[in-house]
Amino acid sequence: MKISLKTVAYGFAAIALASSVRARAEAPESPTFSKDILPILQENCQTCHRPSGIDLSGMIAPMSFMTYQEVRPWAKSIAKAVESKTMPPWDASEKYHGVFKNERSLTSDEIETIVSWVKQRAPRGNPKDAPEPIQFSDSGWNFGEPDLVIDFDEPFFVPDDVQDLYEKITVELTEDLLPETRWIRGTEFKMGSEVVHHIIAYANSPENSGDETRGMIGGNAPGTEQSVYPEGYGIKLDKGTHVTFALHYHKESGPGTGTFDSSQIGLLFHEKDAVVEHPLELSTVAHGAFQIPPHHERWKVGGSRTFKEGITIISILPHMHLRGTEAKYTAVYPDGTSEELLHVPAYDFNWQTGYEFEEAKKLPPGSRIEMEFWFDNSEGRAELAGINPDRAVSFGGPTTDEMDLAWMTFAPTKPVKSD
Repeated sequence: MKISLKTVAYGFAAIALASSVRARAEAPESPTFSKDILPILQENCQTCHRPSGIDLSGMIAPMSFMTYQEVRPWAKSIAKAVESKTMPPWDASEKYHGVFKNERSLTSDEIETIVSWVKQRAPRGNPKDAPEPIQFSDSGWNFGEPDLVIDFDEPFFVPDDVQDLYEKITVELTEDLLPETRWIRGTEFKMGSEVVHHIIAYANSPENSGDETRGMIGGNAPGTEQSVYPEGYGIKLDKGTHVTFALHYHKESGPGTGTFDSSQIGLLFHEKDAVVEHPLELSTVAHGAFQIPPHHERWKVGGSRTFKEGITIISILPHMHLRGTEAKYTAVYPDGTSEELLHVPAYDFNWQTGYEFEEAKKLPPGSRIEMEFWFDNSEGRAELAGINPDRAVSFGGPTTDEMDLAWMTFAPTKPVKSD
């Protein structure tokens, strides 16, 4: 069972994966489903809200919005969710509109159109006005058919008495699976059971000698999307590699709660002759040695990391647990100027979004990344998140402890020659 910080907005889990900066005509005075609402749903909602809709690391839309008959019972809930902006699920400050290519948002005209339609009793209109249905690929993977799927050798059983369990499962990439070294251009994780909270995957090759800090190939948590990298950027996967799933299982403990898990990793590869001159690193900026006092409403934790060489940042992802409320990334440049890269004013534990820059962010040598995270250990938070505000909380793996991980996916800006 996943602990929720927000009641799933008005009974459904996700409207929208499509991004967007898009221009629309002014909201119509008398909107109908066929002419005005269905195009909005097609562009923003049906990626999730359809039979076999996408799985965002365990967050799955529980109903379909493909037809009028399916949408009409949810009309009032949809209007409330889009008007309050709890859906689409996107927590970055509005000042970053257009900065991230995976932004999920509706325009003010689209919101007004939906609200107006519901106020006018949600008419269907003329079915002939409806656009053609979208044909979705149902490969089972969000980014299409992977070039390689990595499976457990056998299912893993999570016992009845477990609440939080950290487990490492290593899989050998035999020559049949990986006959030669390749460059990864995309990763996607498929949860094998509902008790998986998150997965981090490491490639343990002879080159990194099992050093996990050098071998990370990806990770996910509730609400996280798949990753696909630009041309020229990738993660090297050596022939003869062992891949380790570092799993965090979280559930209620008790008789009959045990379950089997068979999670998977899907990989896309660059073409064999592709030139990859920017090897990606996935790592964090963090403090780690903090303690949040009991009953404190706004405890700040900060940390920083200076980069000797110039780097190009592809994406960033703040990670906290149930007490996390706000996150901020700031770049401080060698000339003393600074730039805020991301502000998440209302962090949501169940929608851990990776923010992918529309234009990769280049930092000159000597730049510093500063992270600032805020936590709430008060009685009010306890009612919302089911925490115990009577104890001091430190960095730790269980969901009821805390983390302050400012994840970054970046590469050297200066091209690196590869074998």
